[in-house]
Amino acid sequence: MSKTSRIFLQPHTAVVHQENMIRSRRGFLKGIALGAAAVIAAPVLSRASAYAAEAGGNKVLILYFSHSGNTRRLAGQIHGRVGGDMVELKTVVPYPQDYDAVVDMAQKEQQSNARPQIATEIPNWDEYHTVFIGFPNWWGTMPMPFFTFLEKHNMGDKNVIPFCTHEGSRLGRSESDLRKLCPQAHMLKGFEVRGSRVSSAQKDVDAWLDGLGFPARN
Repeated sequence: MSKTSRIFLQPHTAVVHQENMIRSRRGFLKGIALGAAAVIAAPVLSRASAYAAEAGGNKVLILYFSHSGNTRRLAGQIHGRVGGDMVELKTVVPYPQDYDAVVDMAQKEQQSNARPQIATEIPNWDEYHTVFIGFPNWWGTMPMPFFTFLEKHNMGDKNVIPFCTHEGSRLGRSESDLRKLCPQAHMLKGFEVRGSRVSSAQKDVDAWLDGLGFPARN
């Protein structure tokens, strides 16, 4: 069904490349600006350091937010490879299922710098040494519930590994936002994949995790 296009522009951002997206409101999230110019290169831990979280007996957490289900499936692929605990970040007031409605809501939350109330509790937060942060790219970064969560949960010097689904925006400025929210954390190389390719992304996921030092489980 055809939807009216509304392209959201930000400084140092790029408009989506595919013309068939431009006339679709779906271009809101698919064509969100990358913001790559604003991202400062992050230090990457060695393979041994990255895997030390699990090898040393510390827990791995895969914390994700998913609306359409794509990020949930990607989180499952990572979990199947590295193990640990997988937790879905949920809000007290669920986001609407209607695509147009969630697009508008996501825009308003970001413009007002909102902090949606979250329902997810992680009582054993301090036990985790490595935390994967998974999300769909909404308006160039993480959905605002992650801002709520990370302002309430001190990441300290944990390893932080972002991963996201998108339709053209890649990681956007999410890595930069994560560094601001978790200034003492060790940021490892993130992973991004188009939502339409998640079902066939396992080989790419494995290659990424190999590079971080997470060997395949027996």
